[in-house]
Amino acid sequence: MAWLRRLIGEPLVQFLVIGVLLFAGYQFLRGREVADNAPETIVVSEGRLAQIAEIFARTWQRPPTADELRSMVDTFVREEIYYREGRKIGLDQDDTVLRRRIQQKMEFVLEPSPEELMPADGVLDAYLATHRDAYRLPARVAFTQVYFDPDRPGAEAEADEALVLLRGNDPPAPDTLGDRTMLPAAMPLTSSVRIAGTIGPEFAAAIENAPVGEWTGPIRSAFGWHVVHVNEREPARDPTLEEVVDIVRRDWEQQRRQEIASARYAELLSRYTIVVAPLPDLKAAAVPPKGTTQ
Repeated sequence: MAWLRRLIGEPLVQFLVIGVLLFAGYQFLRGREVADNAPETIVVSEGRLAQIAEIFARTWQRPPTADELRSMVDTFVREEIYYREGRKIGLDQDDTVLRRRIQQKMEFVLEPSPEELMPADGVLDAYLATHRDAYRLPARVAFTQVYFDPDRPGAEAEADEALVLLRGNDPPAPDTLGDRTMLPAAMPLTSSVRIAGTIGPEFAAAIENAPVGEWTGPIRSAFGWHVVHVNEREPARDPTLEEVVDIVRRDWEQQRRQEIASARYAELLSRYTIVVAPLPDLKAAAVPPKGTTQ
């Protein structure tokens, strides 16, 4: 081994070793630079082409021509190049718009599947039973009316006379009495809210207590005088599931969707440690310093 130590101690050998190391280091760095400068690959697959064509068809209600498809592929490639190059120089950092867009796409990715939003047997019945007050059907009333224009002199007195006639043994046809109006001469079973929206809240409140099967009035509304016959009254009641199944399912799906989204976010949140700086004293910050005016 003495010869080896003598060989290593030779200045010429040391110079050759240093040269070899420098050359190897240069080749390594040059290889990395070549690799970094190698062209990247952008693949426009058959699936991507179909997606591009479908978006065009939905927008313009027809399939694209070959030239239009080529133009859209060029646009996609340009967008992809700008996106990749922008990320390389950090343009995706601290961009509020981009962060929100990614958040929206993540929420879309985490959206429940149709299978997860398929209620099992009895689920909608239980949901309706738990939220019965929200689906209770309001009281409804069906009526016929005769209208009298308040701008015509003696309208209220004519309404009184009409009431007497209609209550008589040989009453006239209601449509032969009163004045013409755009208001409906009769309404089928209708809730007080809709009646109030059509004729007015005073009218709707008055017929709530009117007897069924009798002419009553005159009732005053914002439009004029009314003599009213309540044909039928239906009290408020709880509906069967068949009557409100579409609404109940829509509301259940919305609640289920929120539950799944919350659970998936909670699972993602569990992967992170959140550190928040002490919040400022907003009340103290709202008090102006001494010697200043607002």
